[in-house]
Amino acid sequence: MTAPVISFINMKGGVGKTTLCIGIAEYLSNYLDKKILLVDIDPQFNATQSIMGKYNRVEEYINTLQPNNNTIRKILETKNSISTTKEIINTNDVITEITNNLDIILGNMDIIFDTDQVSIRVKKLNKFIIDNDLKSKYDYILIDSPPTISIFTDAALIASDYYVAPIKIDYYSILGASNLINVIDYLKENHNPSIQHLGFVYSNTENRLTDKTQKIKSDFEQNPKFTDKYFFNSKLSYLRDLMVGGGGNIASAYTKSRQDIHNICQELMNRVSALEEARNGE
Repeated sequence: MTAPVISFINMKGGVGKTTLCIGIAEYLSNYLDKKILLVDIDPQFNATQSIMGKYNRVEEYINTLQPNNNTIRKILETKNSISTTKEIINTNDVITEITNNLDIILGNMDIIFDTDQVSIRVKKLNKFIIDNDLKSKYDYILIDSPPTISIFTDAALIASDYYVAPIKIDYYSILGASNLINVIDYLKENHNPSIQHLGFVYSNTENRLTDKTQKIKSDFEQNPKFTDKYFFNSKLSYLRDLMVGGGGNIASAYTKSRQDIHNICQELMNRVSALEEARNGE
């Protein structure tokens, strides 16, 4: 199986999107021996901060990697004029090895200034993955996407085979999920007709739901807009340490969230395998 490209996305912030994405990336690579490429295309670059923080490489990012543009920004660059020679991007210039099994394309806040030539930029990440045959070099490629409609969101989804939407059980998160489906429908029609829904994952979830929260959850799952969507049985429980703990927001650093992320990873791998088999007619 070639590596599936999976975007983690919702149209609302604060739903645990980055925590889930990096938690899965780190667990798959360090505990399940999978070769992972993590792509940080969110201008907030929280995935980059978390990973570089965990591996004590923040100074390297600040002093060397970001100033030398060894980041996602290099991939998204466009030619300044028709007379400019096309620059060949070497994977070593933009892919940073973290461990033997975990690589990252680092985020860069400065991409917020790169909003011209939209029709070209939105295809850059997909082109980079294809041109460098990255799907044959990894088991999974995971993209941390912005929680807003932007060219970076479009670039992530155009490059993706699947998308995962983390959801908090509250009305605003569900509104964000509804808006996400509209964005996906537009992308399918205009750019990437083959992208598939991998699933909704509940995050920041209490072990025992109140009656109100249970009703919100039931209303969400029974909404006609979502009845054909997949909801993960596994969830990422609320854990205060993921926000303030000494292990940062890496799920495997804490006993409770380590079990949660293990269950999510197993379900994700099974879900991808089933969809890949269906896609390939097996």
